[in-house]
Amino acid sequence: MPVLFSRACEYAVRALFEMARRPDQESWTIQELASRTDTPAPFLAKTFQSLVKGEILISTKGRRGGFAFARPPQKISLMEIVELIDGPALARNCALGLPACSNDDPCPFHAHWKGIRDSIASALQQQTLTPGASRISSRRTTARRSNT
Repeated sequence: MPVLFSRACEYAVRALFEMARRPDQESWTIQELASRTDTPAPFLAKTFQSLVKGEILISTKGRRGGFAFARPPQKISLMEIVELIDGPALARNCALGLPACSNDDPCPFHAHWKGIRDSIASALQQQTLTPGASRISSRRTTARRSNT
C-alpha cells in the first residue's frame, strides 16, 4: 500500500529511475520498462502520457519508437514528477484527511505535519533522477509482489 504517493506515482518514479540508470539507451518501450520494473504496462503507458504532457518525456511513434527524456535526468526533480502525477496534494492535503486544515484553521496534527510535509517537499525538490538512479540496483527497481 502506498504510504505517501499514489501507485501511479510510484510506478512512474520507478520506471524513470530505470531509464536514468541506463543513459546509453536512447529510447524505451513501455513493455521493456514494465518488465524491468514489474509494473503493469497499460497503467505505465497512461502515466507516461502525463509525463509527456508535462515535458518530462518525449514520445516517438513507429518501429523504433518509445519514450526518452525531454531534458537531462539531472535536471528533473522528483517533486516535478510527483506534482505531475499526484497533483499538489502533498503540499496541501491534511494528514488526517480533514477538508479544512490550514495555518489559519489547523487540525490537531497540523503543527507536526507541516514540518514533516515541508521537509519531504524540500527533499523531493532537491533530489533529481540521476543521483537517485545511480544508487538503485536493478533488483530494487522491481516491486515486491507481496506488497501488491
